[in-house]
Amino acid sequence: MNQWPPHSRIICRNLDQQVIAKSSRSRLDLSDSLMSGDASEILECTIEVSVQADSWTTWKNENVEKIERHIAYDLNFDAYEVDIRRISTPSRALCSKPFTWQLKIWVDYGDDDDSAIARKAIGKRFKAANSNASVKTIQSKIESVFGLPRGSVCLLDPSGKNAPAGSKIRSLREKWKRTE
Repeated sequence: MNQWPPHSRIICRNLDQQVIAKSSRSRLDLSDSLMSGDASEILECTIEVSVQADSWTTWKNENVEKIERHIAYDLNFDAYEVDIRRISTPSRALCSKPFTWQLKIWVDYGDDDDSAIARKAIGKRFKAANSNASVKTIQSKIESVFGLPRGSVCLLDPSGKNAPAGSKIRSLREKWKRTE
């Protein structure tokens, strides 16, 4: 699941219970909404999700796990790690009532401990690409973040040729490391 369920209402609060991000249109990019500050900080917050959709009636375990997978995917895609802890309990409670999780989010610098680039401030527009992501996914993400036309971003291998769209960022990094 790459999107929130239809007709979702999402509210994120800091530990002082102040709203730090919210959406009532089933659209909320957690990394952009929550992690725009100091990337060296660990963010602890809660997230409440309620859903008004025919296909989402109760907070059964299956629906709770779908939301948890989406939270993890959203943050991991942008090089963040997240620890998700349920505050609410799966039950027959209606999805129109909020289900709450506690999140602990931090930057994943990857396996490149000596990489100066990976240790630079990781903000809304600059993050280390996930090693498991495809070249095509990262090219599309760069186009989206910077408002560039589709097809305008091309990642190159050390010989100056286009990196295959289906290859992984990990293999592209390895090719570049071998040329250093």
